[in-house]
Amino acid sequence: MTRLFAARVPARRIVAPLAVVLAAVAGSCTEIGTNPATVTALEFDSLPYPAVVTGDTLRDSLGNASPLSATAFNVNDAAIPHPVISYLALDSGLTISSSGIVTAQLRNGSVRVIASVPGLQSTVEHLLVVRRPDTVIVTSALIDTVFYAVPDNAGTNVSAALGLKVVTFDTVGAGSGVPGWLVSYKVLFHGQTLAVTDTTIASLWNASSAASLVDTAGTDGSVSPRLRVRSTLLPTLAESLTVVATVRYRGAPVRGSPVTYLIQLRPK
Repeated sequence: MTRLFAARVPARRIVAPLAVVLAAVAGSCTEIGTNPATVTALEFDSLPYPAVVTGDTLRDSLGNASPLSATAFNVNDAAIPHPVISYLALDSGLTISSSGIVTAQLRNGSVRVIASVPGLQSTVEHLLVVRRPDTVIVTSALIDTVFYAVPDNAGTNVSAALGLKVVTFDTVGAGSGVPGWLVSYKVLFHGQTLAVTDTTIASLWNASSAASLVDTAGTDGSVSPRLRVRSTLLPTLAESLTVVATVRYRGAPVRGSPVTYLIQLRPK
């Protein structure tokens, strides 16, 4: 039998095809469109972590084993409590338990994962199976100077890339990059942590040019965010900022982490 795929709708929810709904109504005394326990949409648009280590379970950013999770909705767009949802891997490389716990086998690469209920399936999420991250290599200067202008209308008060690479030495030979691994950051000014939304002093921008205190390692394991200096509330002309980058596996910092960058600020 050919599987019926639902049309894509906003928020990455998937709605049951009309043919499925009509068939279900015809074969039942209960109208499927008004049954609050009937799943008419699935939302599966995030993973606990972008990557899972070969031989390990999928974990969240704190290192805790974390199951896959989707949300089921009824025709009233209300979330259905405790729905029975199956999670399927469309490629080899990992297994998924009935409770959504992912375990990776011996392979590297991207695995497609979906959430499913009878007659309905979600859009695809991509999970990377990678080797164990065990080392951080710094790939840029740890001290940089930003010569800033006030006001910064052109958005040119930006540091050089704060580069590092997440690698593994778990096999013989040179370290290989670990893609899909998260790097978390803190930006400190006078010892105080700046919020990601700070628009008065500085904010960190990832490779997608979005303000974020988290970046994801690219295909070679590298990240290279930049610090944008706002400069509107600097107490004195010559100041400095500190950026701390941390890479963790199973909740513990890997070798070479954390990395501290010093950004000196000087007026043009």
